This record gives sequence, C-alpha cells and structure tokens, in this order.
Amino acid sequence: MRLAPLLDGGFFRPLARSSAAVYVDCADRLTEAADEGGQVPHHEARVLIRDVLVQHPNVQLDEDEGGQFRDLNQRASQFFNKLIEVRWLEPRRVSLDEHYVLIAPALRQLLRLLRDLAENRPAELKDFAATLRSLCRDLLNAGSLDPNRLGPEEMRQTVKDLLARASRATDQMHAVESLVLQHSTAQGSSSSAQETLQRFLVDFHAGEHMVCYDALQENGLLPNLTQARTIAQEALYDPFTKQRLAEGLARHLKIDVSDAYTEAERWLGKLERQLASIPIKQRLIDGRMADFSRLSAARYRYQTEMRGRLPEQVKGYMDAAAEHHDGKTFADLSSEPGMQLLSPIAEVFFGTDSLSRPRRLRPSINLGFEKSEASDGSAATNEIRRRNLNVLTPQRAARFVTRHLPEKGISISTEQLRVHLEDDLLDLLAVLAFDRGPANDSARIVRWRIHPMRAEFGTDPSRIPHDAEAGRLMERFTLERIS
Repeated sequence: MRLAPLLDGGFFRPLARSSAAVYVDCADRLTEAADEGGQVPHHEARVLIRDVLVQHPNVQLDEDEGGQFRDLNQRASQFFNKLIEVRWLEPRRVSLDEHYVLIAPALRQLLRLLRDLAENRPAELKDFAATLRSLCRDLLNAGSLDPNRLGPEEMRQTVKDLLARASRATDQMHAVESLVLQHSTAQGSSSSAQETLQRFLVDFHAGEHMVCYDALQENGLLPNLTQARTIAQEALYDPFTKQRLAEGLARHLKIDVSDAYTEAERWLGKLERQLASIPIKQRLIDGRMADFSRLSAARYRYQTEMRGRLPEQVKGYMDAAAEHHDGKTFADLSSEPGMQLLSPIAEVFFGTDSLSRPRRLRPSINLGFEKSEASDGSAATNEIRRRNLNVLTPQRAARFVTRHLPEKGISISTEQLRVHLEDDLLDLLAVLAFDRGPANDSARIVRWRIHPMRAEFGTDPSRIPHDAEAGRLMERFTLERIS
C-alpha cells in the first residue's frame, strides 16, 4: 500500500523500456547538478538532457519520448516532459523569472540502489571482520539487551544499530558468493592451462572475497556468532525486552501499543534470523569454493592431457614446412632434413576428401513371411506360424475383456462364461496371465482384476467349484473390469 502511489504513476516504468540507459544517465546528471536544496534551473535541466541524448545516438526513442522529432532541442524537451510525467522530477516555479525542477526523493533512493548494483567494490569487504567483531562484542556484553538497564528509546536505538550491522554483514556474505561465482564463470572460459593455474592458485586465493572467508575461520568468530544468536533468541522470547522495545517504537513511530509490540517482535526475530544466516551462508560458500576447485582441476586436466599443446605444435610444424617447401614434390623432400618419410606411399587429403566419411547405415531386413512355393511347404515356417497363433499377449487378453465386459465396473464369473473354441481358451489364459492391455484403438489401456474362489476355500480345496471351459475343468473365478 505504501508503494501504490509510486506504482500508479509509472515510477519504475522507464527502467523497463529500451531507452532505460538514457533515463538513468539523465537522472544521474541532474542529481549531480542539483544545488543544496535538490533543485535545478529549468533551462539548465533541458541542456543536461540534451547532452545525454547526444551521448546515446544509437538509442531509439519512442514517439512519447520525442523519437518523432529530428531537432535535438525538441527531443530534449519531450524527454524532459516524460521525466516529469513519471515523477522523477517535480516542477517548481518561484516567480515568473525563476523556474526550477526538484529531484524527487524517491529518485535519489533509486539511484543509490542502481549504483550499488552497478558498482562492485570488493575493497569494502575488508571491514567484514570488524563488523562481525563489533556485532558480537555488543551482544555479548553483560546486559546488552537488558530491559532493566536500557530505556525505551535506548533499546530501540540499540536494536536498530544491531540490525543495520547484521544486515550489512549478510549483504557482504552475498557479495562473497557473487565473487566466487564470477571466478567460476571466468575459469570455465580460460584459454590455456597456464591461465587456469594462474586463476586457481593466485587470483582466486588473493581475491578480496577471501577476507570474509578467512575472518569467519579465524579469531573464533563462528562460536561468538552462535553465542550472539543465543542472546538474540533469549531477547525474542523475553516479554519484558519486547515490551521495552515496543515502548520505544510506539513513541518514535507514534503507533498503537499492540502494533508496536508486534513490530518489536518482528525486529528481534529479524535480528535472530540474520545472525543465523551468516554461518549457513558460510557453508554454502564452502560448497561454491569446492565446486571451483573441482572445475579448475577438470579444466586443467582437459587442457593438458586431453587437448594439450601437442596438436598446436604439430599444426605449427606443418604450417612452417608447407611454407618452406612450397612447390616441391615428396620426391624432392627425401634429401631435406626432418622430412624423411617413413611410409613408402604418402597421400594428402584436401577439399571434401579431408572431411569425415559418412556413416554407412545397415540396410533394413524384412522380417515378414513371403508367400512362395518353398515357404508354403516348409515345416519350420509352419511351426513358427503355429507358435505365433498360440502365444499369450496382453492384446488378445484386452480384446477378450472388451468383448465380454464392454463397460467399466462389470464382472462375470466362469459359471456364466462359456468358452468352446481353442482360441477363446487361449484368450482366457492370457487374461489370467496379465492384468492390463491396450484396447483395439491402441490409445486406451484396459485393466481388469481376478477374484478366485480359492481365496475363500483355500483350506478346503474340495469345496472349490469347477467350471467346464473348452472341454477342460477350471477353478471358478470372477473377472472384473476396472477401467
């Protein structure tokens, strides 16, 4: 709800357009040119926007941004109006002769965020250890969050300061992970084994990200962080600490007491989670560093053992020989040093002959039966046909179930089922051998279930009734179609 006024005015919409670079550069130039009150003269703002447009000649502006104008001044005026429309600038007229534009406060915060995203300053990671030490020292001091010692406003300022430092330490841990990932990306595109070793043995271990990593491993910071988290948990579960912090928040934020108590509980819970996230992030960074080591080892092995310099040396040797002995035959090279051929016949492939040979595919084999005089009288062919007719398959079982049970949920017993032909008996045996099979259209699966009478009279087999099927006796069972 607090962001709704910005979203309704399209405050963030310029960042999603193809001309986002022009918007950001204009905002940066206008912010730097603003005076102490955050305002820029109207005519000076238009001149600055025109200069930025000159620096971006390849950016295509839309019509509402002045893209339809050829004159640069008209284009700058239209873009100036667009900055006012999205509420990055606010017009302010002091008199008829004094006309200014104000830099919106939200724009300054947006620029600060964009600078943090664009500028990667690893040198700031050097104070990571100092941040953690001060955080642990203040929390481990006796009575650091004691409600009997701290007043409401002092408690609020203390927790706020601890939250700020814990948040900064968490952001620095995320920056460490980003640096490790950048090294992994660069290592995957190394061009030589020397570069791989340089990046793995020197650049990686000399990087600024190792400062944060070493700070956690040394000076006992991890145990101190665990103790500091315990103190934060005790404060979270202490109603008097939350009450004291809620009093400070209620006076500072001018909110209701119950809302202040909820806000105090949220502050203390956030502090505890941030302290707990630092060791967890440290273990994740351990995994990232192990992945980088494995990647470096695999990359170095590929560049030395599998690829290596031998192909490059052979290519260089052959290029030098081709240039030096240009126009000569192999017979002329017998007296040249280093060109004594060990093979009696030499053949050089060039052009399309030097390409890989196409793979020859095996011709397909016809496995069908051809009707001929020899095959009709063949005893082996007749035996194969007979066996194929008698084989039990899920297809013939599904046909049998579909024929006798056309719908799902229907069941039939062998007492009502009368099979007379030998093929039908084989279909019934296939039903006993399988529990599913494809239907006639081969797009639907038919499923069935067998309920044998032996399950009820297994202890007394003589009581199991039998039914005659195709001249044979069969123990009675019930066939049920389930799909």
